[in-house]
Amino acid sequence: MKYEVIFCIFALVLTAGVVGAFAWALLGHSKGGRAEEARTADNLAGLREEYAHLVEQQAAGRLTQSAFAEREDELALRVLEETEETKDSADPSQVRKDADNARTSLITTAAVAVMIPATAVGAYLWYGDFSALDERAVEQVRLAAQAAKSERDMQGTMASLEKAVQSNKDNLEAWELLAEQYNATGNLSQAAIAFENVVRLAPKNANAWAELADLTIALNPSDLLKAGEMAEKALAVDPWHQKGLMIGAAAAFERGDYAHAAVLFDRLRKQIPAGNEVHDALTQQIEMTLAAGGLKAIPKDDVGEKPETDLEKMMKLGGGMQQAPERGQDGVGLNPLKR
Repeated sequence: MKYEVIFCIFALVLTAGVVGAFAWALLGHSKGGRAEEARTADNLAGLREEYAHLVEQQAAGRLTQSAFAEREDELALRVLEETEETKDSADPSQVRKDADNARTSLITTAAVAVMIPATAVGAYLWYGDFSALDERAVEQVRLAAQAAKSERDMQGTMASLEKAVQSNKDNLEAWELLAEQYNATGNLSQAAIAFENVVRLAPKNANAWAELADLTIALNPSDLLKAGEMAEKALAVDPWHQKGLMIGAAAAFERGDYAHAAVLFDRLRKQIPAGNEVHDALTQQIEMTLAAGGLKAIPKDDVGEKPETDLEKMMKLGGGMQQAPERGQDGVGLNPLKR
């Protein structure tokens, strides 16, 4: 900690010195203008004193009339020269120019005073050791650096994947990764192209069909019916795909197939717990669909009940194992205490 304080003080002194040097170089010309005015005033005062002394010498008889006249002419010329320089410096256009230069110098000095410390701090935080900062600041710097590195790594990965599909348009894995990353980063048009290639190479990929349907609506909301066709292809592979059910039901409702829309909305509702806002919204949508189609009840769903997933089966098995007898009891393994 001691060395870090010394380092900070030394850095502040150097920064102040650099800023001062810039300020001196930028503002020095305005001081030079004021010094020139003072010099002219001093010269004129000196000439007045010299003329008064000349008059005294001529009155005392120590200077002839011709010598007095010659010296008087010389002093008059010098006065004219000094006043001419003063007149030039007082020219309105020159005054405005000097004022503009002074303002520009002040603004530049202020900018330098901010830029140099900010650049120094930024360079130190980027390349140096920021462990002396507050813990929250350290965490923010670490997260920012990590995010920047992740972004650079992702850009490199994306470039590699794009080269891979350019050299081999049937590289399914590369198209899948590109589709996911394009979709995640909001590059929807490229994501749609990538998902089109995914379903071209893997037509049984229900998730790819559903994502392609979703992207079709996002890119052009008027293409709901086209998106519905893609959703139906997703449902042909996985009848319980939630995004496919939502888009397929909305498309069926749009084309007036209210019976099919009610079946798909109901199949989606069966996967949402009762009391959930989404469950309630689907119930209202089903009622509206039945009313629009003049239906008294939801038609029979030929798909039947949703089969249990592997995860649900494992959860059930896990619950049964928790109630299983401990090892060593009768019928479970060996109990060395029982012969």
